[in-house]
Amino acid sequence: MRCWVAFVVLAFACAAPPPPAPAPEPPPAATPQAPAGEVAIGTVRVTASTLNVRSEPSTTAASIAQVRKGDRLTLIAAGDEWMKVRMDDGAIGWVARQHVSRDGAPPAPAAAARTRRTPGGCQPDRNYSFASAPTPSFTENGAHGVVTVEATVDKNGVVQSTKVISNTTGDESLSLIAEREIAKARFVPPIRNCAPKAFIFTYKRSF
Repeated sequence: MRCWVAFVVLAFACAAPPPPAPAPEPPPAATPQAPAGEVAIGTVRVTASTLNVRSEPSTTAASIAQVRKGDRLTLIAAGDEWMKVRMDDGAIGWVARQHVSRDGAPPAPAAAARTRRTPGGCQPDRNYSFASAPTPSFTENGAHGVVTVEATVDKNGVVQSTKVISNTTGDESLSLIAEREIAKARFVPPIRNCAPKAFIFTYKRSF
């Protein structure tokens, strides 16, 4: 009887320990999401030869990058003068609206107005539009600001003279650049009472 009890105790002591409980699986990684308010609403293409992307919608804000003509940017928000965009590397900034073209935008109403005529045979009243917009020149100058130029345009849409109204860059050479740019532009003149009219165009050039 004593030997049987000893055998049972020895067998229990040699039994293998129970296997460890499996480790819990880590939770799935959260899918990255765009910050609130940063949802893309379209794309724009750069029309200027070189364009500053700024940290804020202001010509005095720091330039965080430069993009070139033909580059496509993701559009986040559109204003009257500035577009909020996201670049390929994910950086977000602001570009001047006059130097980009929104993909898929309808043609300007003035384009259709060129061919419409009233029953009397004359064209209806319309505002001016660009036949050939000014092309900003690239400059290595580090000055920043806005040059405002008044251009006198004749009834054929040709710039006859230019005058610098203000220059916040402090660099006179940038005034000359802005004047040359607008002097090369061509316009579709406004129509008033069936006739094209001369006008004054204000060109604001950001550097």
